[in-house]
Amino acid sequence: MHSIFWRLIFFISLSLSFLNGGGGVLDVDWSTIDKSQQKPSAPYPDVLTIGIKEVHLPVYLTKSYAYDENMVVVADENFYSISFELEGASLLFEGDKTFQESVDPTNPEFQKIVKQSPPVEYIGAEGMMTAEFTKHGVNYAITIECEDPKKDKRCSETDLIKSLYNGLAMVGGRP
Repeated sequence: MHSIFWRLIFFISLSLSFLNGGGGVLDVDWSTIDKSQQKPSAPYPDVLTIGIKEVHLPVYLTKSYAYDENMVVVADENFYSISFELEGASLLFEGDKTFQESVDPTNPEFQKIVKQSPPVEYIGAEGMMTAEFTKHGVNYAITIECEDPKKDKRCSETDLIKSLYNGLAMVGGRP
């Protein structure tokens, strides 16, 4: 699954260019976070805790993947990307609080767009299934990329991506 690697590199480059190209960093609304989600039943693996120690936004994974030591974590204070190689597919959890252009949140056009946006959007395209959503003022995505998307229901139906979204738990991050 080399394409997910290149997507990850592109995502990192894009995020860094946003910070240097007239963009900025979104404010995280920490008051809306359920503190009970921050207490794991067992310690998370070092690859996760060390990988996200500098992240200044809530980090979300499903509990079924939070303890998988075979994850790859790429992160800095403003974003994270955590990937997993599955049989015949790759899975990617991303959070990003950077943006390219400044928008006044009191702008009526902006408020209209935000009100019309669904809480989560499921998108199937280019051999991938993605859930895109915003929580606490941060942009998130869960993406499954399949080797054979036409035959693999993980990329042609929304069941798995919805299950992953519904099973999200906060596994880290800090103000």
